Amino acid sequence: MTSGNASARVPTGGPSLEDACAVVRAGLARAAVGMRGLGLPVPEPRGKLLRPVVAWAVLPPDHRARVDDRFWLGALAIQMVHEASLLHDDIVDDAATRRGEATLVSTRGVGAAVVQGDHLLTAAYRVAAAADIPGFLPVFVRAVERTVAGEIAQHRGAGRALTPAEYRAAIEGKSGELFGAAVALARAWSGEAGGALGEAEGRRVGALYQMVDDALDYCPSTDTGKPALQDYGQKKWTFVLQAAGLDGFDLDAAAVVSRLFSDAEGAAGSRIVAELEEERSEVLRALAPGDELLAAITGEWVAMARDAYARERSRTAPPRAASPAPASAEAEVVELARAVGGPEAWGRYFGVHSKSFRFAARLFPPEPRRSVEGVYAFCRFTDDLVDEADVEPARARDRLQAWRSLVTEAYEGSPTGVPLADHVMGEAARRGVPRHYADDLLTGVAMDLEPLRFETGADLEIYTYRVASVVGGWITESFGVRDPEVLSRAYALGHAMQITNILRDVGEDWRDERLYLPHALLRTHGLGPDDVDRVAYGRGPLPDAWADLCEDLMAEADEHYARAFAALPVLPSFYARPVAVAARVYQGIHDRIRANGYDNGTRRAFTRLPTKIRLGLGGLLDLRRSRATPAPGAGRSRLVPHNG
Repeated sequence: MTSGNASARVPTGGPSLEDACAVVRAGLARAAVGMRGLGLPVPEPRGKLLRPVVAWAVLPPDHRARVDDRFWLGALAIQMVHEASLLHDDIVDDAATRRGEATLVSTRGVGAAVVQGDHLLTAAYRVAAAADIPGFLPVFVRAVERTVAGEIAQHRGAGRALTPAEYRAAIEGKSGELFGAAVALARAWSGEAGGALGEAEGRRVGALYQMVDDALDYCPSTDTGKPALQDYGQKKWTFVLQAAGLDGFDLDAAAVVSRLFSDAEGAAGSRIVAELEEERSEVLRALAPGDELLAAITGEWVAMARDAYARERSRTAPPRAASPAPASAEAEVVELARAVGGPEAWGRYFGVHSKSFRFAARLFPPEPRRSVEGVYAFCRFTDDLVDEADVEPARARDRLQAWRSLVTEAYEGSPTGVPLADHVMGEAARRGVPRHYADDLLTGVAMDLEPLRFETGADLEIYTYRVASVVGGWITESFGVRDPEVLSRAYALGHAMQITNILRDVGEDWRDERLYLPHALLRTHGLGPDDVDRVAYGRGPLPDAWADLCEDLMAEADEHYARAFAALPVLPSFYARPVAVAARVYQGIHDRIRANGYDNGTRRAFTRLPTKIRLGLGGLLDLRRSRATPAPGAGRSRLVPHNG
């Protein structure tokens, strides 16, 4: 990988990546002098030196100034193994250049490259032993062996699709083990020799790096120092191919690039970048929460891939056809809505747009699940009418008005020829669901077309009712529940989930020029829009009051989750179970925000499948316990319909 264009500066006054590299390069050079005096083939410290840099980055900041030659000998041993692996890679890949220069195998042949690589590898053991750091040498020896085993595993898997577990095992071996040794070196030198010395966490850092490298392999316009699509040409399976929906190596290279970047929405490329971002969040959570230098290192890696995929998308995607615009907004909306398909296609919206809801929706019996998927697809499509990046606000308003007319016709029994309208609104009418839910949703979506400013929490509640609470009310009434108190609890759940969503997406929303945090709440904590900008772009440490602001909003959401949960026992069981799971899984995002150090500006909080399962089971257990006291409880939700 090349260094890319991402900024290498750490947001605070700490050392930059350039500073870290300079320190590491000097330390390795100092350690190399003595080893060369013993006749060992110690290379000059060249390249990005990522593994030694990571070792230095995970040292406690107050330990970095006290690093001695023992640490640098350990780091040098790790770098020597990496250099040996590059020589062997060049042989396997028949590479002509490396780091802009001719490779040893291309100038002196396979024999010379094999011997030089083997000499580096064996000498690395002597250097690691010379470091004399308690606990490090056994970790180092294992890491070297597992690195080779990872390479063997990947080569054995060539030509076939690997399972996610097989791919993970291969990259944690071939790339992750040396990063694991680097983290173990820092832990051992610092005297933190307990447990596995951070090996597992370090392997995760290496796996992220390898995933970024695998992603960049499919970017022909990015200079990675090796031929584009080399992995594909060698039939090495990576997560990129899985994200692209491929199951083998039957397509030619051009078709693979087209599959990644030329589809209508760039969905495959977006999934790849999103997976890298999620993996980075897991790395920081598991290894060094709050370590800004490691955050900057891993952030640069992911930024390289994000920038490369954006460039590839703009280069590869076909230009929009210069055909005339539809004769009317109604014609355009009809075309877009028909493209969504019929009931058989609506379930995919869960998988693409909301993994938490999709997880919970599996508990619905087939027929109710189809109804829920229809309402969700309707809401998602309505939101997408205004969220396209290139749609002008005036055109978006025309779209919404055209969609409102179609929705009204369908609800009143006049076929529109649009399955999404005819099926969903027709079913709503047959089941006695008031039309105001759809109308309120359209009004709420239209609010995003204007610069948003919510002065108070009450102002925000109007918005959350329209874009979220209506969904809970709509589905609840479609299943025959009309009790006003229960409906008010359904509205409360929508409000709670939308608050969670707002908290999770503060940075993303701000970068899209949207702010959903009430200004009065910001002022209460001594904060303002400038502080939100600072959080969203990672400009320095989080404001002192930021965590308290987040906790206040989470408390607001938690109160409404509790109010909603109290009503679940009176719902039909087939409905109460998935709602209980969805509520607990979504509420679990609060803990992930806390685990991220309240950084909801540059890090996205999410729950992985094992956590979803744990939270979902907890929700079902809570539901079972609450059935003993099914009354919704005293007092109504403050949330009431804001029609129109």
